[in-house]
Amino acid sequence: MRAFEQLAPLELAPEVLRQYLECWRVEIDGAPVLSPTGCVAFGRTADPGGTPRAVVVKVAGERSDEGLAWAALRHFDGRGSVRLLAQACGAGLLERALPGRPLSELVLAGRDDEATAILCDVSAALHRPAAPDAGSGFPSVTDWARGFDRYRRSGDGALPRPLVDRADALFRELAATQGAPRLLHGDLHQFNLVSDAERGWLAIDPKGVLGEPAYEFGALLRNPWGDGFARAQCASAPVVDRRIRIIAERLGLDRERVLAWGFAQAVLSAVWSREDGEAPDHALAVAGAIFTTLRGIRGQRGSAVDPARRSSLRPNGQSFEPRAWAGAPSP
Repeated sequence: MRAFEQLAPLELAPEVLRQYLECWRVEIDGAPVLSPTGCVAFGRTADPGGTPRAVVVKVAGERSDEGLAWAALRHFDGRGSVRLLAQACGAGLLERALPGRPLSELVLAGRDDEATAILCDVSAALHRPAAPDAGSGFPSVTDWARGFDRYRRSGDGALPRPLVDRADALFRELAATQGAPRLLHGDLHQFNLVSDAERGWLAIDPKGVLGEPAYEFGALLRNPWGDGFARAQCASAPVVDRRIRIIAERLGLDRERVLAWGFAQAVLSAVWSREDGEAPDHALAVAGAIFTTLRGIRGQRGSAVDPARRSSLRPNGQSFEPRAWAGAPSP
């Protein structure tokens, strides 16, 4: 997360929040929560019929990307996500999932396979609509890859340059061979899925980015981490392999392509960590686990690549053996 002082004048957020609570007739439960990107309050309102409805009111800071989150929720329209009920300027009124327990609780309870399958089902619902029209304002996954160039220009030497260069090349090669784009959540992991007694598991806090569905699972592979979770619960080759098998079987995605995206994103996540003044160790550990898993898959099938298998890795039907992967240094 960015530091507080780098964002909007957050001291104004509570007053702005009060205005929207009055406008939307929301009675809050407990004190509002101030975060690095704004202010959040949980409460209840009445719909036109007068029935109380559990809601969340969010006020975004000036440098927050919540505007894209509102647009993404409008696009998803409640399919696999909480609903956006109203939006004005930098504030949003959202459906509140109850009881709202995060999917990460299943992982903590030793039910990681079940949690991965649930996340797959939610992603399928989110990706069902066609991508928004050009000019929608959403960034593409290629836009996000600019972080690699920024890192090289920064002069920071904390990350091995060959690793950054390989991940960047692989990312761009994957982006250039994508299948039909969809609007992706962009941060779909176990902390961003919550339970609702009536509607099941719902995604919250989307980033909103355009790309192929195989891109979506990089965040899953890097999580859960922190808040009582050991790094080994995701940065482990056996865990990565098991999750990838579930994703492939449930959604029909190619394991190698999902892994390649996951590796490139893990290194990009390490870059973002350096930009935010945070340690990149976790992202690099996940990149290493993914690298080990993909190397194992390729070792199992040998050097000969079946042509049908090749074309499944490149959605447009051309063969895809990522040149950028060859000889990539292990993190």
